[in-house]
Amino acid sequence: MYPLLWANIQTNFIFYRRNRLLVAAAVFIVLMMGLTSIPGFLFTSKTQHLELLKSVLQLVSGFGTVVTVGLGLTLVSEHIRDRSVKMVFTKPCPPEVWLLSSFLSAGLVAAVIFAGTFLISMLLFLIWGIPFQSGVVYILVNDFFQAISLMAFATFLSVVLHPVLALFFLLVFREGLFYWFKIILAGGIKATGDGAYAPLLKVVKMAVDTLYMIWPTFSPYESQMTQLSSTLRGSDADWTYLGLAIVYASVLTALFYFLTDFVLKRKRYV
Repeated sequence: MYPLLWANIQTNFIFYRRNRLLVAAAVFIVLMMGLTSIPGFLFTSKTQHLELLKSVLQLVSGFGTVVTVGLGLTLVSEHIRDRSVKMVFTKPCPPEVWLLSSFLSAGLVAAVIFAGTFLISMLLFLIWGIPFQSGVVYILVNDFFQAISLMAFATFLSVVLHPVLALFFLLVFREGLFYWFKIILAGGIKATGDGAYAPLLKVVKMAVDTLYMIWPTFSPYESQMTQLSSTLRGSDADWTYLGLAIVYASVLTALFYFLTDFVLKRKRYV
C-alpha cells in the first residue's frame, strides 16, 4: 500500500506543477500580496513594524488556505471531468488509497506554505528587533488545520457538484449566513405573532436551525483568538482551545474523506 500511496502522491505533485490554472492563481495571489505589502515595508515606521508583521502573517496564511482549498477543488474533480478516474482505479489502485494520496499531497503543500510563513515571521522578528511572540505558532497551527478541513470539504463538494458550484457553496453557504437567517426569521416570527404566515416561518426557522447545527464550522474557537490575533503574545493563548481545534479539524477531515470515498464508489467509477 505504501509504495502505491507514495507513487500517487508524486503523481499529484506533477499534476500541481503542470496545472496552469493552479499556477496562474498562485502567481496572481503572490503578486497581489506583494502589491499590498511592499508599500508597508518601504514607508512604515519602527513603531508600526508589529502591525505590519501581523498583516504579513495574515496575508501569507490566507494564501496558504486559498491554495490548499484550490487543490481540494481541482485534483479529484479534474480526473472525474476528463474521465481518467476509472483508469486510475483499475490500474489497480483502490479509490481510498488514491483519495488518501490526494489529501496527503494537498496537506504536504499546505505544510510547506505554513512552515514558510513561520520562517518569514521569524526573519521579520530578527530584522526589526522585535521579541519573538509564541502566539505566531498558535495562529499558524490553527490556520493550518483549518485549511486542511476546508480542503476536505472542498474535495467532497467537488465530487458531488461541479467545481464552480462547489466554490459558490464554499463562499456563500457559511455558518454566518445561517446565523443571520436565524436572526431574521426570529424577528419575523415575533413581528408576525399569530398571523397567517407564522406557522410557515416557524417551519422555515426549524429548517434553518437544523442546517446551522449540522453545517461544518472551520473556526470553532475564533472568539477565543481575538486577543491573541491582536497581540501575538503566547500569554494570551489558551492552548487547550488549540488542541480542541486540532481534534475537531481532524475529525471533520476524516468525515469528509470517508464521505468522498463513499460517493466515488457509488458513482460506479470502479
